[in-house]
Amino acid sequence: MKQAPQPSGPTDEELAKAAEMKKAKEKALADLKDASAGGDVARLEAAIDKAKKAEVASSEVEAAEKALATARAKQEARKKLKAAEDSGSVDSLKAALEEAKVAGLAAAELKSAEDLIAAAESKEKVEVALKTATAERNVHGLKFAIQQAKESGIDAGLIKAAEDVLMVEEPKLQAREQLAEEEVFEDCRDLVQSAADGYNVTMFAYGQTGAGKTFTMYGAKGNEGTAPRTIHEIYRVCEQGSDRFTYTVMGSMLELYCNAIVDLLAKGTVNASKAKLNIRQEKNGTVYMEGLTEEQCSTAEELMALLERGNDQRTVAATAMNSESSRSHLVLLIKIISVNKETKETLKGKMLMCDLAGSERLKKSEVTEHQQKEAIEINRSLTALGDVIEALTKGGKGVVPYRNHKLTQLMQDSLGGT
Repeated sequence: MKQAPQPSGPTDEELAKAAEMKKAKEKALADLKDASAGGDVARLEAAIDKAKKAEVASSEVEAAEKALATARAKQEARKKLKAAEDSGSVDSLKAALEEAKVAGLAAAELKSAEDLIAAAESKEKVEVALKTATAERNVHGLKFAIQQAKESGIDAGLIKAAEDVLMVEEPKLQAREQLAEEEVFEDCRDLVQSAADGYNVTMFAYGQTGAGKTFTMYGAKGNEGTAPRTIHEIYRVCEQGSDRFTYTVMGSMLELYCNAIVDLLAKGTVNASKAKLNIRQEKNGTVYMEGLTEEQCSTAEELMALLERGNDQRTVAATAMNSESSRSHLVLLIKIISVNKETKETLKGKMLMCDLAGSERLKKSEVTEHQQKEAIEINRSLTALGDVIEALTKGGKGVVPYRNHKLTQLMQDSLGGT
């Protein structure tokens, strides 16, 4: 009598597929929770769609959908609040403010509208609000204050000055808002993992003066730019890998001003060294700055504080194209050293975050004397960077002209060296 064949266990292929599905499900759940905590509508929508496809628990998806509904209500309330500010109508602004409160916007987001309503109460306050908005170059504040000033009979000269500022600042704001900070960072997020894995990477903002490069890199309160988001992502990646690696994060900050390298962490301090900073290259191609201040940062808060200290020392000046034009290339240099706890293997990665000075035409920016020299040097360095990038895109055929400028020498091992 023949025995029936015994059922065999799952195949290796089936086991691998099951493991892959489990991993995808865990990743989708982690992304869902991150997106729910962040409150960004587009990111939440994408995460929910991904979670459904990965068959994440329905309770988790339902919680995220509730968070999405709240985020959408807040987003719509913000839009209405901005539109009401631009309209110059107190009644419209009051209605939008009430809706924003119902949607649950934070007090900090409501303060601007509340201040505008209070300022519209009297002619004196209207004039003060107009002067303040003009001095701060606040686009939404200017639109509201100009309308109120016209209705209150404020001096025509003050209104004209405010309108002139608005004419310059509004196109800049529109350009900034078109480039959503979250979208920019999502394109760069994977670079953080690359640096933690021992690679050298570069992020830089490039464009003419007044185009919004500094805003893209650093953002504003409530709308963080690429650099702050990257800093938080670095420590998230380090925390995620802490069971296998020991991480050390080092930070430095410098500016390249008129082809001179300035240590921003030492600039303006009593201990500032008079020694000239030099770019050196080791035999393995690693580029380092001789004499540059370097600080260990154990938390995202420490690295953010370092970034703010360096930013405070940056060289800026007013031009006809930009009221606060960056006159130097600003570089945040972050080193990530990881040591494998089991094998003791050490990996060293580096991130260069460069807020490049804006290219400009001398006639259009209306700079004079010393600022002309600054502009010429800025344009020369950006031309050198363009030449290097063009050479790299050709597959490395021929000599890549890194040595044509200090900017490209500094970025060499992060552009094409590793």
